Amino acid sequence: MARTSKQRRLMGPWSMQALIPLAAGVALALALGMAVLAVRGDVVARVDIPGFGLGGTVGFGIDPAGAALLASLLLAAAATILTSSAHRAALFSLIVATVLAVLAREGFTAGFWALAALLIAVRGHTEAFALAALPMVAIVLARTQAPAVLDPAFAVGGGMAMLAAGVWAARTLKLGQLARAVALGFAGLGLLAAGMGAVSAALLAVMANATIAPLLGIAATTLDEATGTTSLDWLGGLARGMPRFALLTLAGLAFAAILPPGPGFAAFSAVWQAAIAARSGAVIGVLALWFGLMGFAGLRGFGLACLGRPRSLRAAAAEDAARPVLIALALLAAGGAVLGLADPAMLALAAVLAMLAAGLRWLLTRTGPLDVAGFEGGFARPPAWLPFGDPATQITATGFAAPLRPPSRLVAALTGLRCAVRWLASAFRPPTCRP
Repeated sequence: MARTSKQRRLMGPWSMQALIPLAAGVALALALGMAVLAVRGDVVARVDIPGFGLGGTVGFGIDPAGAALLASLLLAAAATILTSSAHRAALFSLIVATVLAVLAREGFTAGFWALAALLIAVRGHTEAFALAALPMVAIVLARTQAPAVLDPAFAVGGGMAMLAAGVWAARTLKLGQLARAVALGFAGLGLLAAGMGAVSAALLAVMANATIAPLLGIAATTLDEATGTTSLDWLGGLARGMPRFALLTLAGLAFAAILPPGPGFAAFSAVWQAAIAARSGAVIGVLALWFGLMGFAGLRGFGLACLGRPRSLRAAAAEDAARPVLIALALLAAGGAVLGLADPAMLALAAVLAMLAAGLRWLLTRTGPLDVAGFEGGFARPPAWLPFGDPATQITATGFAAPLRPPSRLVAALTGLRCAVRWLASAFRPPTCRP
């Protein structure tokens, strides 16, 4: 229903929808400011608020490491604010709670705001930003508040989370679940690094996750709105109808696949070097297996979603994403690229790859086009009455991950365990209000 002139005059330019770009701009400006403080490396500030807390005061402070964390967190906040259409109060509350948890200096204060962030994320429908907030809060608590005796438990738990996330990402059929698996994997990587004493590598892992997981979460929401599904079995051919969206999604999946010179590879290489220095064969094995599974998941996700032929009519008719979504995805992709290229070695590697790509392009253009038969993806040319080809002849997400399918007995055991956990958790769920 259109608004009347009187309603528009009363609301003016300060409606909620008009404030969204302003709020995203403020978050982006704060992210750039935190990045400057992190680069300077000599900024340490602390503010004590008397009259609160167990000790009589509540302290908040910032150092170069905290500034770097807040830079990536606020970048994710700016991107999710731009694409939010509902539950904005919960989103802003989660942003504030996560920032205060990162800034808190005492264990009680950090734990309080971490618990508040967890409750808001669980009940507030803020999944895209929660994928960045919860792993960061967990690593901050492990870095600043947990005793050193828990380091082995962090290392074991992080390794188990990485393996579970790798298998989950490689076998899932939905892009949204792939984003959750990426967040779980990088959270496990951060816990593993914290358990090994590599604090800088742990922080780099959650900073990389803050640019990768929200990007994939926003992409999944956009796909759901454009095609009605995020299942890889019903997508395909999106690179033709949604070229800019497909390109930015490729950046996120390449980051998630831990390809150089992305932020995921920078975090992975930092933990890898720490594992080699510690001469831990188990950690090296876990890292290598996770690296392979995430590479498989990234290749599978982009190939099945954006390449090939459309597997549904809505995927064939999908149009490119709206401008705010593209800007949000571009911000996260640019932030991830900057984080990945911060290391001079990664910058040199990127320069070498760029020169190789330029040389290959020059070679192809110099030799001219080759007179070869058109490649139809390994299939026969479709008949005239199938203008979109025959999608049923393409490999599906289920078939692509068939080699990773566990034995039937293990599936039955895991299903029984999941049912038992759900039955136990049902006693703690709030009652559902039905009219």
